[in-house]
Amino acid sequence: MTDDLIARLLTDVENQPTWQELADVLWLAERLSRESDGRPHTWGWERPPVPDTWSQPDSGPPAGRTKPPGADPPHAEHVQLYADVPRDVASASARLALPGGQDGVGNATPVRLPTTPALRNVLALRRALRPLGSRTLPGPGPELQLDEEATVERIADTGFWLPVLRPAPVRWLDVALVVDDSVSMAVWDRAVREFRDLLDTAGAFRSVQVWSLPSEEFRSLGVVLRRGLPARASTTSATYSSPGELVDPTGRRVVLVVSDCISPSWSDGTLEQLLRLWGRSGPVAIVQPLPRRMWERCPLNLHKVTLRSPGPGAANTRLVKPGAPMPVPVLLLDPDSIGPWASLTSGESSVVESLVTLVGSSPLRRPELPDDPTAAELSPTELVQRFRNDASPEAYNLIVYLSAVALSPPVMRIVQHRMLADPRPSQLAEIYLSGLLERTEDSVGARGDDIVFDFRPGVRAELLGALRSKAARQILQYVTEYLETAHGSRVEFAALLRNDDDAVAELRRHRPFAEVSAHVLRRLDAKYETVARSLERHRMPGLTTEAAAGAHEVWGAVPPRPAELLDRERLLDELHRALTSGGTVPQVLCSPEGGGATAVAVEYAYTLGSAFDLVVWLSAGSPSVGGADRARLADELARRSWQGTEPSWLVIMDGAAAGEVLPDLPGGRRSTLITSSVPDWPEGFAVHRVPALRRRKAFPLARLHATEVTASQGRYLAERFGGSPLALELAATFLAVTGELPEAGPERTGPGNGSSTASDPAVEACRISLDHVLRTEPSTRDLLHRLAVLAAGPVPLTLLVGRSQKKSGQAFDPALTALRRLALLRGGEPGGEYVFVHPAVRRACRERFPEEELAEARRAVRARMVEYYGRDAPDVPALWSRFGALTRHLDPVGALGDTDAYVRELVLRQLRYLRACGDTTGCRVLGTLALRRLAANSDAGHPGVQALVALLADVLEECGAGEDAAALRADPVDWSRQEPGAT
Repeated sequence: MTDDLIARLLTDVENQPTWQELADVLWLAERLSRESDGRPHTWGWERPPVPDTWSQPDSGPPAGRTKPPGADPPHAEHVQLYADVPRDVASASARLALPGGQDGVGNATPVRLPTTPALRNVLALRRALRPLGSRTLPGPGPELQLDEEATVERIADTGFWLPVLRPAPVRWLDVALVVDDSVSMAVWDRAVREFRDLLDTAGAFRSVQVWSLPSEEFRSLGVVLRRGLPARASTTSATYSSPGELVDPTGRRVVLVVSDCISPSWSDGTLEQLLRLWGRSGPVAIVQPLPRRMWERCPLNLHKVTLRSPGPGAANTRLVKPGAPMPVPVLLLDPDSIGPWASLTSGESSVVESLVTLVGSSPLRRPELPDDPTAAELSPTELVQRFRNDASPEAYNLIVYLSAVALSPPVMRIVQHRMLADPRPSQLAEIYLSGLLERTEDSVGARGDDIVFDFRPGVRAELLGALRSKAARQILQYVTEYLETAHGSRVEFAALLRNDDDAVAELRRHRPFAEVSAHVLRRLDAKYETVARSLERHRMPGLTTEAAAGAHEVWGAVPPRPAELLDRERLLDELHRALTSGGTVPQVLCSPEGGGATAVAVEYAYTLGSAFDLVVWLSAGSPSVGGADRARLADELARRSWQGTEPSWLVIMDGAAAGEVLPDLPGGRRSTLITSSVPDWPEGFAVHRVPALRRRKAFPLARLHATEVTASQGRYLAERFGGSPLALELAATFLAVTGELPEAGPERTGPGNGSSTASDPAVEACRISLDHVLRTEPSTRDLLHRLAVLAAGPVPLTLLVGRSQKKSGQAFDPALTALRRLALLRGGEPGGEYVFVHPAVRRACRERFPEEELAEARRAVRARMVEYYGRDAPDVPALWSRFGALTRHLDPVGALGDTDAYVRELVLRQLRYLRACGDTTGCRVLGTLALRRLAANSDAGHPGVQALVALLADVLEECGAGEDAAALRADPVDWSRQEPGAT
């Protein structure tokens, strides 16, 4: 601690001690040390404790970058080498391997890495702010101070030595520091913190309040503020405030908005309204961290004007004539920029020249950001060349280095600090402004460091062509170190290059890193092709690489991809050969519930589906109808046929039964893949049975969901649930969430329906998780009721959560969150449309609850359907996707046979929708089933029956089945019983 004190004294540029003061400090420190430990103190660097978390030696800087001998650190602040290491767990020390150690770790010495302050001229900035602290006001509080002159006069007049106290004066201005919480501002976090500290210690303000401005979340949250500096991770615990809280009627608050002005909220006028709100009551200015040469890329209308202030603390609207646009000064973090503004605001100067943006003069222009349409017209080579011409050499070198990594902000910062000799925030800012990056689909709704970027198509390959092999190896080494430090993944780089199974599996847990690493290794050397293929075997659909050439479209509500697909490579290859052989025989993937048939189909759609021009995913239901998917598909095939091509396409029907009628779909070069839990299929279908997961693959799969699982726990999970991937995932997730092993126990059937036995591992794992979640989160009961009565597969979120809650993007209720945490649900992220319910989960829910509770749940879901879908117009194509999502759930919840007038109208709208989109076969099948269900609950004269008969008869006549239409009108009940295709 004494060393730290002396170091701070020596590096304090403002309060340098004299030699006498320093001698006194050393003398006192020596005596304090003797008293504390009974021996003289030996001066020198002490070895600070190194946390156990940091067990690997630092690989050091890249070749060619060495510190000059004898160079002293310019600043004593520690630097954090890896992202997401808590400050209270690991200091900014790094291990430096010194000669003489056998393993390079045991003899490592922690050293402090020097770092340069983000604010280069703190002392001059303090002086620039000094005019703002020149005015004081009588203090309103209880704090008092000695009035020396009055005290002397009292002593002289009365002879009594009594002090005269008066209220302590206070500074006349508060300052509100509003920091833009956009992703591009993350590179300026350190500069913002230092600027905040400068305002705190400058002595110019009565108080300093810090607010975050979530400018990229205004669409979901509204225009709000958050207290404190930006949090660079998604959080649900933040509290929000109105921007109006910063309005001070007395005019004694300065608002400083720190922003690079890149966020879309600067272009759409939202931030302009905030500036006008704050500028009407007091001084407001923009603090722009970007270098001046980069301001042209921002959407601000900049003008150099002469500002005239009528007095101290004048609001921005009073700096110009009434009716003129309001000027907002734009300041650099530089004393030459801040000084004149401080003089104007304090009243020390009444006239200054300043660079301003005029609020209300004209719409702000939109800069060339990643969505810039002109960028879309350029080739990857032209995009890279344009950036190279405009950017600094350091920024270009950095973006070449970044082509070898997955683009998350923490990793980008690590590569910058490891590979550049003089890393500065402006280098990353240039890359964010380059137009070469775009957000991945997986990061929709994320914020801060949780956002993941990717390069525009083709740009990564173009940049990799300029990356040297030695630098690429260094960067991949840094990536594996980052994964170990930040995520606990034990990926050894040398083992990865040997194609070690464990190393490859560990890296594949982090798919963006695995995909990019595969791309880099392939370009490094042909000998790494095997490693690259192993890493790419399970490709993310949102990642664009050269190996993904021949990109294809995937339509439909496809379930989320599994975390890993082990032991299925041979099955995928066999399936691919069968589907691409040119035959028309439907291929069927069979497995027990939870055995992985759907997971294999999902993986095939994304990894091998590029053999087809189009992949269409349909979820089986009762009955199966094509609906809007059929109409869209027919239009697409007709369009391509008109262009002279005959596209090949693949339809995947998930969860179908052997006797189920497939939807009426267009023909053409179609291949069909069906997933099913039914083992027996008639002739005309080629059956592929999904093998049980082998025992030796169970432990790696369990580790994907419970990273801290021990060997004994892994053996238990493999023996109890290992044959079923779903059961193993549920059991491992249960262990990770609760810290307890899922006990086998007796059969956990409830009072409801079902005849499952405890030998069904998937349903048994579901029961264990259901028991836990019902015990710990009672609010999940209503949600589980709904899941029990709705069809398995994709469930629209509007049937589970409120429409306003879904649109807002906020965290859903604890019930939905609890089920997702235990892997009982998939999907359901903010901004999504569906959650996906596995049939085993639905079956376990049905067994858990009595029939009276399920009947009430069906009534509640029907009411919700009427509320959210009952007014939709069936002839509007834009609404067809909503109708299509609902159709398969109508029969399971009892809507087809409901005699309620509102529910009958809902069913009629569904039939009109099928008719409008051209699926007359689907309309006939669904209408027949509805007629059969309703006739069982009423008589032929019921208004609902008559409405169904009229609609169905019209559809039959349109199809040329006049005799069937006449038979239907004559005896609706008898006709519905004889009509095939509806059961």
